[in-house]
Amino acid sequence: MGHQTFSVDSYRQARRDYGVTQSTNVTRQAEERARRTGRLSEIVDPAIGPVRFSKIRLNPHQKKWIATLGCPMDIEVSCDTTGSMGGEVDTEMAVLPDLYEAVAKVLPGYDPQLCLGIFGDCGDDFVMCRPQFEMEAPKIVNYLKEMAPQRGGCGNHGEDPQYAMFARAYLTDAYTNRIGIKGYHFIVTDEPYHNHLREEEIQRIFGSDILKNELKGMRRELPSVKAMVAELKKKTHQFILVMRDHSYHDTLEMWRDLCGEKSVIVINSTQQLPAVISAIIGLTEGTIEVVGLKEHLGKYGDSELIAQLSNIDIGAQAKLRHALPHPVPKAGDIFANKGDTWPIQPGESPEEEPAETPDHIEYL
Repeated sequence: MGHQTFSVDSYRQARRDYGVTQSTNVTRQAEERARRTGRLSEIVDPAIGPVRFSKIRLNPHQKKWIATLGCPMDIEVSCDTTGSMGGEVDTEMAVLPDLYEAVAKVLPGYDPQLCLGIFGDCGDDFVMCRPQFEMEAPKIVNYLKEMAPQRGGCGNHGEDPQYAMFARAYLTDAYTNRIGIKGYHFIVTDEPYHNHLREEEIQRIFGSDILKNELKGMRRELPSVKAMVAELKKKTHQFILVMRDHSYHDTLEMWRDLCGEKSVIVINSTQQLPAVISAIIGLTEGTIEVVGLKEHLGKYGDSELIAQLSNIDIGAQAKLRHALPHPVPKAGDIFANKGDTWPIQPGESPEEEPAETPDHIEYL
């Protein structure tokens, strides 16, 4: 089980198993159920177990633990599903095989783990859906079909993606951050953000006890949106993918002011997501170079997009890797205990015998 990864065959089988037989309206049943019950499915409800995890996968091995697929790489994409973007869960489902294969190609030796969420407006019944980080097709297909996009939105005056960014900044436990590198966070939208974080909305979205439990350090004062983005950037390589439309210039300037020009990329269609996201990750990791961008982007490799991508912080992850005290864990590395941050290093021996392997093993 610890070796299973996404594949096109498992994706197609999962769609058959879950009855996702059409390319549109894949969330229709989930939306109807949410309207009827007033609740989201627990696998996408950000208030159910509000912390999301990205863990290294370990199997028992001679009273120790062995890494089966190397270091996890948490990749979160939160997509606007209001107004003209109301059908984007359908697009995410459709491009999922290309997205996983594209990011896996630029992350050799890593275990890509995808959290594909959606957001809308605080005027909606449900502001956002956020699943766990997963790497197997059945789990990803299952959570995508359980999304409940609100579609309509509340006018053309901005949405509330800041709460999706807040969740990654403060409600995520990622192995990448434990060892000193960063995951990836993408917002996909055609709208500006609202420049506030409100206590009542945080409790509504993430649960009434969130400020007593997981966020108890914020009970006196919430961060500003600027401070929240600064925290997000400490933990992720963070990007805003702005959809081009008739009014995107104003949206673009607002996002650039908040996140910085290098972090904001204009795209023409969400069909471009696999190519653009994987290009950003490859450039940041150092696994592709600017001279190879046109080939990597294929039919989407126009000069404007290449110029934008050439402006990001190229090699930023490589710099972080070089500063680590040990190499990034790889498949086959041995850990003394399941909760250890680093595997046993050459020449080291664990100080004490690890506990016996449990009869039942829980994987992410």
